[in-house]
Amino acid sequence: MPGTVHIVDDSAICRLIVALALQRAGFGVCCHRDGLSALQELARSPEPPALLLVDPGVARLDGYELIRLLRQQPRLSAIPIVLMSAQQGWRERLRARLVGASAFVGKPFFIDQLVALVRRLTRASPNPTPPPATPVTPPFSPPVPLAILPGSFFIGGETLLPTIPPSGAASFQQDQKGASRL
Repeated sequence: MPGTVHIVDDSAICRLIVALALQRAGFGVCCHRDGLSALQELARSPEPPALLLVDPGVARLDGYELIRLLRQQPRLSAIPIVLMSAQQGWRERLRARLVGASAFVGKPFFIDQLVALVRRLTRASPNPTPPPATPVTPPFSPPVPLAILPGSFFIGGETLLPTIPPSGAASFQQDQKGASRL
């Protein structure tokens, strides 16, 4: 197994989608809904994870502060960390770089590109100095921004619309147009 990726995001749907894709790619996955629980788990864990995916807007300890604290701990300082944010301006990208993020991914993103980035960063040899943040930009824009389709994701060029029945069990379904549905 390539290693464990920790996903720190307050969106349950985002955690689910990213976790499923990474598990299919052979990664172990550990999910956290806030920065403090992620920091506590990482401090207790005997082995550091292969990589962290962090949303800066998580509760209890924001993503920027989480990255800053991890970079100060010798045992965890070399972990590749990808900041995933819907806020994609130059201030956010600069702040990500200054706190020590290895890469920056703007939301929405294509899941196959995120998995490719995770593979690339986990193959890289450990480096005590984190590499500079690099933006991951899709080669083309999605036909409809996610702001217009709340709760949907673009995966492999298809729109994924999450529908979770009252039972709480999620599943993938094809809609009448052939798009995958969760």
